[in-house]
Amino acid sequence: MGKKSFRFLWIGQTMANAGDILFIVGLISTIYLLSGSALLMALLPFFNMTARFVSALLAPFLLDQMLLQRLLAFSQMGKTAVLFALAIFSGIYLTEELIWGLFMFVVVIAFLDGWASPARNALIPRLVEKEELVKANSFVGVADQLVQLGMWPLGAIFAAWLGAQEVVWLTVGLYTCSTFLMFLLMKSKEIKKAENELSQTKFEGFKEGWLTIGKNPFLLVISVSELIESNANVVWIAAIMYVYVAEVLQAGEEWWGYINSSFFAGLLLGGILGLRYSRRIEEKTRFLIIVGALFTAAITVVFALIESPLTALVLSALFGFCSQLKGVAQQTLVQKRVAERLLPKVYSAQEAAYFSMFGLSTLGFGYLTEIYGPRFIFLLAGGLLFASAVLLVVFRRHITNAGSGSQSSQVVSS
Repeated sequence: MGKKSFRFLWIGQTMANAGDILFIVGLISTIYLLSGSALLMALLPFFNMTARFVSALLAPFLLDQMLLQRLLAFSQMGKTAVLFALAIFSGIYLTEELIWGLFMFVVVIAFLDGWASPARNALIPRLVEKEELVKANSFVGVADQLVQLGMWPLGAIFAAWLGAQEVVWLTVGLYTCSTFLMFLLMKSKEIKKAENELSQTKFEGFKEGWLTIGKNPFLLVISVSELIESNANVVWIAAIMYVYVAEVLQAGEEWWGYINSSFFAGLLLGGILGLRYSRRIEEKTRFLIIVGALFTAAITVVFALIESPLTALVLSALFGFCSQLKGVAQQTLVQKRVAERLLPKVYSAQEAAYFSMFGLSTLGFGYLTEIYGPRFIFLLAGGLLFASAVLLVVFRRHITNAGSGSQSSQVVSS
């Protein structure tokens, strides 16, 4: 993990992720000051998620034509250029009548960003040694959670202190630094090349990720399990948690913030322990995946039945902790057992499915919350998580088979 190339990747992507949050905070503040419309503010994550879904769906076309590090560099450069144009537009031309122009910039930036996640995750096993994958994934996870934990409140402070326009310009600075590091990564000679990384046929890679998942029992079980879990985890979004705190816990709105912070603290602790005990986690990856699924399901059900805010804090942290350890183990197993050439396409296919289902589930769970209340929704989510855990237990043979054997047991293209 001491390689310069890995440092370029995680520092550059951490800056980009921090900029992504600041960018949204700055736009929310701008929209509120111009219109005061809650609907327009709510449309920001909708457009963001929709553009990421389309981007993940189309990513295989680019993955077939460009090296991963080159794709990351040009994606970040494009985001920087678009955000620079947005900063100029919002500073000079933006009025309430032209506010819809902001969403055009959001869509383009989110579309360019949709390639970054599968490319980053697929690059990690090429930048670190095989025995350091757990540590690398845990380290990246810790960096991600620190950004999520810190940048939302910091962004709000910056917006109040500096102003929305200045926050956007601060994001331009972070994006510029990230772009510079991505180009250093692109020039690095430390990156291991995947055999036949670039496809000879322009469109053959579009379906390759989906076919790889469909043909391999291990990937199919993991992907279906994650899809179920992504639907269930909608209950942790702000809108549902806010209602849960008010109606179930009957606590003040500040507890919504406490529970969110507790959740991210659990994620952070899981990532830190992943770093500290990476060897043990590597030996117990399949065990952690199954046990983590069972624990997150049980915690969600208990979360629905309690009425104590303090208990909710503890359970929220436990949920974050278990889901993070499970995620690190699962990510490592996929990276080890999928051929490097296919890995970014598998990630792209998975993200396209998750983004689409998460968006639909957000609408569906929000509707059901209004009818049946937040307690029922958490019980429903717990049931879905138990279904995911049962799937992993029933088909644990495929997970075990994926984890046994040598490098030759990797998934290969047909």
